[in-house]
Amino acid sequence: MSDKIRIAIASPGVGLVQRGFERLFRDLFDLVRDDADVTLLKGGGAQKPDERRMHFLPRGGQFLKWVPLHKLIGRTPMHIECLTFALAMMPSLLAGRYDVVHVIDPPLARLLFHLRRLTGARFRLLYTEGTAMPPGDYPPADHIHQISAATFDDAVAHGHNPDAMTVLPCGYSPARFAKAKDRATLRQEYGVPEDTFVVLSVAALNRYHKRTDYLIEEFAGMPKGALLWLDGSLDHGDADLPDIARQRLGDRVRITHVDSDKVGELFGLADTFVHTAGFEAFGIAIIEAAAYGLPVLIHDNAHFRWLIPQDDSRIDMLEAGALSRRLQDLMADPDARDAAQVDAFATRTYAWPVLRDDYLALYQRMARQP
Repeated sequence: MSDKIRIAIASPGVGLVQRGFERLFRDLFDLVRDDADVTLLKGGGAQKPDERRMHFLPRGGQFLKWVPLHKLIGRTPMHIECLTFALAMMPSLLAGRYDVVHVIDPPLARLLFHLRRLTGARFRLLYTEGTAMPPGDYPPADHIHQISAATFDDAVAHGHNPDAMTVLPCGYSPARFAKAKDRATLRQEYGVPEDTFVVLSVAALNRYHKRTDYLIEEFAGMPKGALLWLDGSLDHGDADLPDIARQRLGDRVRITHVDSDKVGELFGLADTFVHTAGFEAFGIAIIEAAAYGLPVLIHDNAHFRWLIPQDDSRIDMLEAGALSRRLQDLMADPDARDAAQVDAFATRTYAWPVLRDDYLALYQRMARQP
């Protein structure tokens, strides 16, 4: 890649939020930093020559808690976060420090697009659509990076120019999930009996999107000897769900929010991975679990059929009783678990080293556009 192409990867959540698309941008920066002149503009973490911690008002900070500026403009704390983050970026943008600015937060993309028009700053704006929002609500940008073929198709059907979009999936870091400890050791460390059938979910604990309430109810029908492990945050969750899970399942449920570098240990002690969302922008935890070698169960829709083209991994998660029946089949029949494994496909399709050249090529194309 030419040294003249200067890239900013920017998201206020990087360094503050350990999962979700904030981690996607952190991983993407680490992927290309040795091959490109790239700077990470982030919300937290250490300052480094190629990592700049910006001065802004974070949506979860004390200032907005006591001085809710967002209410004055009828917006959310995230909008104030993105506004102050965009303003913090402007001196560098006006100085022409970057040729390509890559963002994933929709309000930040919209703000930078309009600030560029108002100030005459010169940079190309690349927006990653990572929210599964309706195509009619996309923020303006020079190019849209779609992380799913299904959302690309929806956008084209809505009228977006296919030449102004590129489909590139999210990736995962194989080194992060190296099997340093065997299953027996992990189960001993976490206090899980060897003969327990562990169903793992790594997702925010909420009703609307991840449908944790459905998972709890479906697991309630499981026989003795099964354990539901819910690992996820309440940042975008429903605070009553942990208590509901414990009341409904008692000692048959564990609820954690481990550091990202410990998620692989949960994969290592689990028997199957379940993701009960009816829709998803991508689903990186699904890919990570699949690549680790876990059988995965996901909903049957266009996006998930593209993500995991394996019939044995998909069921109708909107049907009451469907998940419970499938889990009982997997618990009773180890061969059925093997049929739901897609580790080879996930590794050759979604590992970051496989995707590196495609992302670098996207940045090159962006920089060449007039």
